[in-house]
Amino acid sequence: MRKWVKAGAARILCRVGMDRVYASASGAGDAPVVIAYHRVVEDFASQAKTCIPSLLVSRQMFEQHLDWIGRRYRFVDMNELGKRLESESSWEDPIAAVTFDDGYQDFYDHALPVLQKKGIPAAVFVVTDHVGTTRVQVHDKLYLLLTRRLGRPLGKPCDGLILPGITAMSPFQAMRALIESLPMATLHRVVEALESEDSLPEDTLKLFNSLSWETLDRIQRSGHTIGSHTRTHVLMANESPGRVLEEAAGSRQEMERRLGAAIQHFAYPSGSFNTASVNAVAAAGYRFGFTSCTHRSVEHPLLTVPRTLLWENSSLNSRGSFSGPVLNCQIRHAFGWAGGCRQRHTASREN
Repeated sequence: MRKWVKAGAARILCRVGMDRVYASASGAGDAPVVIAYHRVVEDFASQAKTCIPSLLVSRQMFEQHLDWIGRRYRFVDMNELGKRLESESSWEDPIAAVTFDDGYQDFYDHALPVLQKKGIPAAVFVVTDHVGTTRVQVHDKLYLLLTRRLGRPLGKPCDGLILPGITAMSPFQAMRALIESLPMATLHRVVEALESEDSLPEDTLKLFNSLSWETLDRIQRSGHTIGSHTRTHVLMANESPGRVLEEAAGSRQEMERRLGAAIQHFAYPSGSFNTASVNAVAAAGYRFGFTSCTHRSVEHPLLTVPRTLLWENSSLNSRGSFSGPVLNCQIRHAFGWAGGCRQRHTASREN
């Protein structure tokens, strides 16, 4: 029923032109479209059994997205996107940029061949402490561990670490609640406590491999942009100002040393930011920062550029097929503009 209502609303909004009205109301208007993905995989259904579904898009759906967007927008690289963002002049041609978060190996395996075939530039925002390692990111590990506990209560090692009411949530809801509420140090303790009762198979963990520095260099040399996604994928609003600055500045310094190029672009993990984190990104020397909501910082608008997050099911109609009107409403923020932003962008931790 929800899909049917959403698809029907999208058709009506596009037919009467209200999608454009909502785009203006949300602040999107004629602004460049910036799309964000995480992982491109061959088979969504099989990968979604162990991976967070909303981080996945199949190669086939990814191509459908690009083809639909490419017929309506001109794809640009991050340099041209930056010039457009900095300019106060009006532009006639609509442009779009494609970005990827987290730096998974499957970008190189599945996304890059599609992008190269279509001549579309992209940006990859990487978590520098994971580059070239077999380390699994905390959100992936938490989801895996919580999924394995279905039907079983949390054990005593988790007492005092798990949020109240979390046992009644789905694995995804529980993972999000933990990620959004706890600093990284506590999240690691939660993971250790859960791992003490459930071990994860090595074959499963290989699904989450990150890109290597050598591969990133090849990606950069082929015309794509490499940007920062912090050192350890912390939600910056959950950390102290000192930790936030170290995450932003440390990742940039490491990338510039390894890749031999200026790193100008930053993406906030989970799109989460507050005043302290935006100030830290500015202090670290980035020119552009990318989020996942339409809220903009008055002081640093170029460090709070909105993106549209897409995945396999984000553009489906009631029959489970790709829908251009639904994708159009996603890009124009026509579904969620009236509800405002649910994030708190001003609060920050003191320690």
